[in-house]
Amino acid sequence: MALVGFLVAATAAPVPAAAPTLVCKTTVQVDDSSFTIELRPDWAPAGVERVLGMAKSGFFEQLPFFRMLPNFLVQFGISTSAEKQRHWQSQGNIRDDPRPAGVPFTDGILSFAGYGTDSRSTHLFITLGSQPGLGHRQWEVPVGRVVSGMPVVRAIYSGYGDAPDQGRMQPDRPDAAKYLADKFPKMDRIVGCTLLGGGAAEAGGA
Repeated sequence: MALVGFLVAATAAPVPAAAPTLVCKTTVQVDDSSFTIELRPDWAPAGVERVLGMAKSGFFEQLPFFRMLPNFLVQFGISTSAEKQRHWQSQGNIRDDPRPAGVPFTDGILSFAGYGTDSRSTHLFITLGSQPGLGHRQWEVPVGRVVSGMPVVRAIYSGYGDAPDQGRMQPDRPDAAKYLADKFPKMDRIVGCTLLGGGAAEAGGA
């Protein structure tokens, strides 16, 4: 037992002293409607740099949870602002981070979604429960984890599953807002996130 304890202690990655956190206010009517994400640049420096940039620019304001699959994941990352979406599209995708050792996709892990090598852009997801099937593709690298507020994350409205058409949600489309309002009136969203720690204390709409 002593040896097992030693191995666990030796492989567990310590939390950086000044790890940045995002406190995100949502439309979910549970507890205080907020959840907190601890970002981990030691796990994914390129990924965290992108998330920090998005937070500082206010990208997370009024951001819909467009894909909610209970016991799997909740996904977000398509802005309702054409200006913000165009800005981050113009920044291009980011390179893949090496996978950190000993960081499985357990409950509350934050990762970028993607589709191939160096394909990460603005789409993010949070895991709901342990997901051993994730983390095997090059873009599936944890960038942080929810450290409080998982009851809020789990209560995000799930009645639409993955039915929303991501193409029709693109804010450059003149009917995007009407599409969401008419077809998915109960869709929850992030109202805004406040960035704390890591040398930052900047509001992002919360």
